Amino acid sequence: MRTTAKWIIGAAAATGTALLGGAPLAAVGKVHTVGPAALAFGGLVIALIGVGWAIWHTAEALIPPATSLAALEQPHMERLRTQITADPAGFFGPFGNSVAEVEASCRRFDIAAAQLAIMLAAESAPDRQRILAQGMADASANASQARTRLRWLLLLAHAWQVRNLLYRARVHALAGGAAVALGAVLFITATSASTSAAKIPTPTPAASARTTAR
Repeated sequence: MRTTAKWIIGAAAATGTALLGGAPLAAVGKVHTVGPAALAFGGLVIALIGVGWAIWHTAEALIPPATSLAALEQPHMERLRTQITADPAGFFGPFGNSVAEVEASCRRFDIAAAQLAIMLAAESAPDRQRILAQGMADASANASQARTRLRWLLLLAHAWQVRNLLYRARVHALAGGAAVALGAVLFITATSASTSAAKIPTPTPAASARTTAR
């Protein structure tokens, strides 16, 4: 997803380079009146604002957002929560139906493993030691699996946040593109009108006299 954001920034930067290239500046040199000059200037400013707008907001998608499991409860995670609700076992496994229940399961297995370790240290009978050791290993494995679920959910929430940032970046890039197009139209209109006006011949007094004599 961040590759897409980098591509958008690269495209916007290329557009800005084209706007400040030699051809537009050469066209500005053909403008000799205040009206077209102001229009051309305004078009360039609008276009460059559009480029800056797109780059500024797209760059936010490249900044890693701070993510916690509480992010799953935020409004922009509604679609993800809908998927989780439709298949809770696929997201939480056998540890519950919510993040809080998975966290509680993790704590419960950690406590059980710690208690079994204390009992194992005080036990002298070999048979009891084997039973306690097996129980402690099972509790530790279950706690590890619960923590793995929590880490996976955290990565999923982070990826979803980046996805939302990229979606907003696309919207802002589209708005910036519209501003660039508007600025380009204004600039081309100003320079074309000025060039056309420059090509209209101005009759000289001698030519006017010859036309009158005829």
